Amino acid sequence: MRLRTALTPALAAALAVPTAVLAAAPAATARSCKAPTGILRTPVTKTMSLPGGASVRIWDTGDRKRDIDEVRIVAVRIPQGSLIPRAITASTLAKAQTPQKQAAKVRRAVVVINGGVFDPSGPSIPVRSQVVNGAVRKGTRAVDQGIALYEKTRTAEWTLHKTVGTVRTGAHGSREVGNVNWQSLPGDGVAVYTRAWGTSAHPAGNRTVVVKKGKVTKILTSRKAGAKRPGSGETWLTARNGSGTASWLRGLRVGEAVTVSTQQSGVLPFLDGRPAVGRPDSLVGVSSAMVRWGQNLAGCGSRDETLRPRSGLMWTATGDLIVATVAGRPSAAAGGATAHQWGEYMKQLGAVHAVNLDGGTSTTLLVRTKVGGPLTRLDRSGGSFQRAVPDALTFQVP
Repeated sequence: MRLRTALTPALAAALAVPTAVLAAAPAATARSCKAPTGILRTPVTKTMSLPGGASVRIWDTGDRKRDIDEVRIVAVRIPQGSLIPRAITASTLAKAQTPQKQAAKVRRAVVVINGGVFDPSGPSIPVRSQVVNGAVRKGTRAVDQGIALYEKTRTAEWTLHKTVGTVRTGAHGSREVGNVNWQSLPGDGVAVYTRAWGTSAHPAGNRTVVVKKGKVTKILTSRKAGAKRPGSGETWLTARNGSGTASWLRGLRVGEAVTVSTQQSGVLPFLDGRPAVGRPDSLVGVSSAMVRWGQNLAGCGSRDETLRPRSGLMWTATGDLIVATVAGRPSAAAGGATAHQWGEYMKQLGAVHAVNLDGGTSTTLLVRTKVGGPLTRLDRSGGSFQRAVPDALTFQVP
């Protein structure tokens, strides 16, 4: 599969999803954005080679009078088909760990970067979907976006996708899955919760059906009871009060046979022919695409124009992948780039397409210069604060 070279009308229509999913700034707005610095037109500060053929380039302005004037860009180029992409996660959705801790025992990972966005104000639940070891750990039937990772082809692809699933019973027919381990109940459809959610309370209706080994084992008849953590091997089924699915759940009885199945459905819009998402080995939900078909889509709103550390993935015209970060003073979370500047830096690094990962203090880029060796932080100094996050992306030698 190869990158398209033009945005066809059909593809434009396929990408016409709500702005909350794909934020794009009008071209005229770009004139009001803060211009990028010329750092990428200066000589490279440092280069290094990594196992598996990956290579690192670092640009760094060095110390300036004002912290805010300092910029450090790190770009790791991964040749097409060279390293195996794989998501790593904390033990549960509600538990966060630093990328350093998550990757400590993944000895063959030579590149590690923080993953998708999450809400740091409560339990560290990822905002978007997550697939681990080929199974949906978190997902919604609404259109979502993420990085799908395929180990056999050694590719990482941006995808527009949704979780589709069915709850089938022996005597009461079936219902569609509305979401899996999601932070809210769907308007209709079955809300599925598993032990992977973690110990924090999750949303629940007034009735929850507990399924284990393909049969209903108990019925919970209060929202408080239904919000607890499922037991080992259990799948909890609940629904929004007053919905048709809530009425359907009231008909299920202990001992009834129940089967729950889920998978991802969607397309890979950056690839020729827009192939189906298929069955990715892992997937991490991400925020909006920053660059599409060479166009910088970042806006210039007040939040967008804040200088902050940022991280992302980029795809070049040759199919190579670039994992990169921008930061300010290496020893502190000061400065970095605006959203529009980050999009311009991505283009200058060779991106035809690019997406944002989580940013701010979540930004963390680690490498191993030797397989099994220590992880070295590149975006900031090694002793800097590292934020706990729910997931990370790794690129590993075979």
